[in-house]
Amino acid sequence: MRQLLPLAAACAATLMLAACGGSSSSADPVAPVAPIPPVVPVAPPPATTLSGTAAVGAPVSGSVIAIDSKGKISVAVSTGAGGAYTLDVGGMTAPFLLSITGTAGGKQVTMNSIATAAGQTVNITPLTDLIVSAASGQPGGTALASVCAPVANTVPAACTAALASAATQQRLDAAIAAVVAMIKPINTSNTNPLTGAFVANGTGMDAVLDQILVAPAEAQGAMATVTLIATNSTLGSVTLPAAAGGASTIPAATPPSDADLAKANAAASVLPEIRACMASLSALYPKTGFVVPSAAAVSPFVDGTFNMGTAVGKAEIVSALTSTDQAAHAGLTIEALGLASVNMQPLSTDEIAALTSSTSTSTTRVADFIGNRLGAGATAIAFTAGKPSSAWVQLRIGTDAGMLNWKLVKTSDTSGCAGGWKLAGSGHLDMHMNARIQRSLDGAGTASFAREWAAHVELDTVLQENPAINKIDVRGPGLTTFGDFQTPGTAGSKLQLILPATGYTHMRIADSNGAASAFYNNAEAIQSCQDLASLPAGTPGLGAGTACIDETKAAPGKVYVWTLKTPNGAVSAFPFQINAVPLSKAFARANQASLFATITSITPAKLSSIAAATLLDGAVTFNYTQSATYGSKMDNCGLYLFNTDIPVLNAEQNAVGQETSCTFTTSGLNALASNVADPAQPGTSLFKFTGPVTAGGLWVTTIVLGNQASSGQPYPN
Repeated sequence: MRQLLPLAAACAATLMLAACGGSSSSADPVAPVAPIPPVVPVAPPPATTLSGTAAVGAPVSGSVIAIDSKGKISVAVSTGAGGAYTLDVGGMTAPFLLSITGTAGGKQVTMNSIATAAGQTVNITPLTDLIVSAASGQPGGTALASVCAPVANTVPAACTAALASAATQQRLDAAIAAVVAMIKPINTSNTNPLTGAFVANGTGMDAVLDQILVAPAEAQGAMATVTLIATNSTLGSVTLPAAAGGASTIPAATPPSDADLAKANAAASVLPEIRACMASLSALYPKTGFVVPSAAAVSPFVDGTFNMGTAVGKAEIVSALTSTDQAAHAGLTIEALGLASVNMQPLSTDEIAALTSSTSTSTTRVADFIGNRLGAGATAIAFTAGKPSSAWVQLRIGTDAGMLNWKLVKTSDTSGCAGGWKLAGSGHLDMHMNARIQRSLDGAGTASFAREWAAHVELDTVLQENPAINKIDVRGPGLTTFGDFQTPGTAGSKLQLILPATGYTHMRIADSNGAASAFYNNAEAIQSCQDLASLPAGTPGLGAGTACIDETKAAPGKVYVWTLKTPNGAVSAFPFQINAVPLSKAFARANQASLFATITSITPAKLSSIAAATLLDGAVTFNYTQSATYGSKMDNCGLYLFNTDIPVLNAEQNAVGQETSCTFTTSGLNALASNVADPAQPGTSLFKFTGPVTAGGLWVTTIVLGNQASSGQPYPN
């Protein structure tokens, strides 16, 4: 018993720690139990990404990068569906300057934004670009992107200084608060423009972007404005300091009047309805199972007032949209990108008189015209009894490099569009001012590059408008002469287009004296003044009267005015908005595999195999490949033949929708000039040639980043 008592006591003492057991003679020793360690929270891994949406109303398709406070650059990423992006900033040091280069429905876009830490939602829009500009005290957009362009793989100090200024808490908070106040009357979702998540689908913040125009400040001391497109009401402004890095001046926001706000609210449905309308029209051209739509199917989308100059009315545009030789092809899309910045109808007689006045001393005639039109209430949307009755809309048809400003009218006919909208056209003849980047390959495959600003219009189109027209004047930002460009303080000059030389089909560039350009010869495009300044002294034809464009004054969205003239004076004029500027030569050289199509084979393989005096329909085919990096799509193919220096044949084949090959046919030609006249149509030629051919060339043109990217090479002989 005395042996059991200690055991019992031990069991009692350790009952809460372990069970007792054993035999009549002994027990196992009790092992000590370690205390349970306290729970130590594990810190989550640090955030290493930034994400958001890049949009201008329409989503932006492009490449996003981030630059950190130490000048380190992230790996670029492409935006996905709806402009969404996610960027890896692991190993980088906040804050971050974000930049996107790309296109929105074909319109060239460069914008900036800012993040103060990894893990944030950060949008990239015209409003975030304004926030960065206001906070940093310097121009945003392309100007800031250029400041931040690496030199010898090093981000310039001016870039990190701009980031430091923009990220200063007081400045950034003030800029954000100012922009929030500007858009408050129409920002019904109360979304933060910088950090609020949204989708580019026409609602929420995207709807706000659709309703406003952000005009950036393009130089130190200049003013940026935010206006309500429907009424041209100024919502707010930012004036930059005289020197970069100074404090911007941001007055209190100016809310629209009740009447203007009512119009804006009524206009909010315009773009969604028109986008749905264009989607219904595009649905007639599916990528698979495509059957050419009938005129009866297309006609309800076009108003009886449709006008693209004297020669193109409703019947002609319906014919184009139902012809495979013109616009009808599988996958054709017609997109509404946004509202025009102003009513884009052709100029009135009084407006033409003011624009062309010989006594006017204004050096900003186009800006004066736009200001006067807006001041008179000629905004993009017209109202009847307080409801939208027509709208000028930025459209992109197919993969065309240009952006069209077309009028749409609201009708009671909903057989085409549920909202009753119908296409009414531009009101002026067909032309374009496309940005171009060109690559020329010699026989050894060595590449050279050129940049052009087109002012293209076909002679037959001009003569259909009025057979007496012999000249076109083009006025607008940056247009000047090389002599004026080299003389500080001089005003710009109009660009003059004159009748073509024999063998050419388009109007050509003139020197300032009105004669054919000695530098451009028979071309219909000019170069930038900056590119001309880089040419060696004594370059043939280059002189003070050579037309050029000052790149510092031209930008996507700028408006130019074309005036058509006979020997008796101006007969009509119209505004035109550009959507892109030429890509730089450095960018083109570094990214040529992603920009230009590569010809893989030619039929026939030898120039000498092309038969003379025979229609060439179906006789010449190019096969090629393209890169998907920037969404390249085909535009046209070209063939030119010479006898020594004399043009024998020059043909441009429409290649839209022909992404791997194009075959030349008369019915599919965009332009043709040969030495064989067409007896049935005086002044035109047939798709054939006569006489010997000593040399030839070919080209393929893609649409990429808002540019026509052409690659030309010799035709093997």
